[in-house]
Amino acid sequence: MSDNDVSNTVRPPTKRIRSDHDHSKASTKASEASRDSESKEEDKNEDNHEDEEWLKQPPFSVGADKDGWETKWRESCWCGKVAFVYNEDPSNSKICHCEDCQRLHGAPYQHSVIFHKKNVRLDSDADPKWIGFLSAHGQVHPLSSTPTPLPRKVSCRACGSPLMDEGRNMIMAFPPSFEWTRTHKEVKQAKEDDKNKDNDDNNNEKKGSHGSEGDSGKGARKQQGFPSELRAQCHIFYERRCVDVKDGLPKWRGHKEQSELMGEDEK
Repeated sequence: MSDNDVSNTVRPPTKRIRSDHDHSKASTKASEASRDSESKEEDKNEDNHEDEEWLKQPPFSVGADKDGWETKWRESCWCGKVAFVYNEDPSNSKICHCEDCQRLHGAPYQHSVIFHKKNVRLDSDADPKWIGFLSAHGQVHPLSSTPTPLPRKVSCRACGSPLMDEGRNMIMAFPPSFEWTRTHKEVKQAKEDDKNKDNDDNNNEKKGSHGSEGDSGKGARKQQGFPSELRAQCHIFYERRCVDVKDGLPKWRGHKEQSELMGEDEK
């Protein structure tokens, strides 16, 4: 393989496609075909949210004036049906070790970055019908396709990926879902894309209309590694942790500056 051959790191399609030479039983194929047909029928019957008032409000802002908007970051779910764009860097970032975050994310902790709602929009190529809402504080409201009471969690109903926690004025988004350059092959691919950019008449239409190629903006794709703008500044509820994290960041027993600091190995 030559240096010019760069593997494509774009997320593969999620729909499984069988070969004509697949040796699975015909009954299995027929069953899957039936489910596909039912799924398409359900899609047709999904509520159309395009005229819903909540979609016109932050952090969705569907139909908002794009003058002066310049996308700096893009966040998307695993299957790609739901995506948000951001025009500023986050104001804060933290890692939370509380039980709620552990259970809701199925992970040892939640890493979140904080933005004002005015700096967030639903990307123009996202499908609103796949947005899911869950109120997980106080009285729990089951996952819904329409907004539940604040504060609430916003996710993709197709793949289940969590995308943000929404409050009255701010949102907390999750950096692992942001689009940033993870491998050296992606850096090489970005440079190749730049070489061909002038010859690609459709380049600015690839990922919605908030930013060229739907990338994170300002050259972030040409640098490998986790962006410094998204790095955590502290840990909270560290006493409840599943794992010790020895990263040198401040570790708060409870909320930041409202509890005592802990050592990285302290119980």
